[in-house]
Amino acid sequence: MDANIRVAVIEQVGYREWTESLGSDREWLIQVTQSRVYRAGQEAATEVGGFLLSLRYDIMLLLASNLSEGDVRFVHDAVAKAATVKVRTASSCASTPLEAVDRAWSMLTSLSPGEVEYEPCLGPEAVAVAHIDIDGITRLTRELGPLKTYYMVLNMIYRVKGEAEKLGAIIQYLGGDNLLAVLPLSRDPIEATSRIVEGEGLKAGVGVAMKARESLALAAEALHRIRAGIVGDRVLVLSESHVKGMNL
Repeated sequence: MDANIRVAVIEQVGYREWTESLGSDREWLIQVTQSRVYRAGQEAATEVGGFLLSLRYDIMLLLASNLSEGDVRFVHDAVAKAATVKVRTASSCASTPLEAVDRAWSMLTSLSPGEVEYEPCLGPEAVAVAHIDIDGITRLTRELGPLKTYYMVLNMIYRVKGEAEKLGAIIQYLGGDNLLAVLPLSRDPIEATSRIVEGEGLKAGVGVAMKARESLALAAEALHRIRAGIVGDRVLVLSESHVKGMNL
């Protein structure tokens, strides 16, 4: 595909020092604060068509393809307003998500708290994501209980992450039995997703669009069609009309 993916890295600077200043009875406050900051950032990202990945919470990734510098700053400001420490953000693009993150991180480390850096992208931008579903997780939960099933999900994440990393993709756990793979735009989305979900127990709806929010919506629709038996494949790709002419 002749396009790049834009990713912004958002970091809360001095976060560890803040947590250590809270005393011993602090974990509940840390968790509440993390949830508040993530919610503020995700709501802002959704408003401009992006999507926020929580990672370790003090460092988050914004899927920012076709977001302007003003859009990225809008999300940055929302996170900064909710956070307890200063925030800095850097945005870059590349043909794979991992490379885009690495480029943005290199930019970020030279920024002062409060700064936003936005690297122009040479060529068009898009987002390809796979919404991966683990088969039979509800049944397994009834049989094994929630804890053993959760550990099974963690093992599945680790397995999927290994193959995704080889492709330059990013994996994010969405909760329940759902994983998100942010795919490299340099590869065919069916081929890349099939490699990531290779083996028993996984299926994936893939969405390809100009912005992340629409990509997620298309991926959810594709997964619904698989679950409903409308298609017999374990991987289905739906593309926004704007990107169908970009050598998919």
